[in-house]
Amino acid sequence: MITGEEDFLSIPQVAKRFGVNNTTIYRMAQRGALPGFKIGSQWRFSRRLLDSWVADQVTMEWLKAEDKGRKEVL
Repeated sequence: MITGEEDFLSIPQVAKRFGVNNTTIYRMAQRGALPGFKIGSQWRFSRRLLDSWVADQVTMEWLKAEDKGRKEVL
């Protein structure tokens, strides 16, 4: 359910949130690495989907580190 303008972010807002350049966000969105959609020529990103995406990235990094630790023990 859409509740207001705050539910969706622009490229500059996402870039600021993650502390990266606007171009980084644009390129990630273009190649499908970041969940977003276009309205006309402008990208928009759901806060909820970005939060979920971040959680997935953290989990994947944690699993990689855990797997690497297991390999070093063997």
